Amino acid sequence: MRVDTAERDVLGMLCEELPQLRAECSRLSEDHRSQLDRIEGEARARRPVLALLARLLQTGQEQTRQALSTGLPGAGSGRADEERFGCPDGACERIAFSPYPAGPVPRCAVTDQPMRRQ
Repeated sequence: MRVDTAERDVLGMLCEELPQLRAECSRLSEDHRSQLDRIEGEARARRPVLALLARLLQTGQEQTRQALSTGLPGAGSGRADEERFGCPDGACERIAFSPYPAGPVPRCAVTDQPMRRQ
């Protein structure tokens, strides 16, 4: 299944930011938690999530992409570059880095699958 570029970008950003989104939604209402649960289910099924994320974040779709691309508040910008890993099934363009060669393989936050070494 091919998804458009915007959805691929958002899926990668969601994967990277999902732990922070989960933490944030855990402090919010049940409605927020259920919206995030739905988003995660749609992302696992590889269906579009941009509109759902926009609703959760109460932004337009372009603002949602911008918000995710800059990271949530408090997320650091430092990146290691020793080893690179990509999406387990190629559904998005996310790249994760491991600071330790032969260290633990990062996992996709959406599917909980190990990411592929690149």
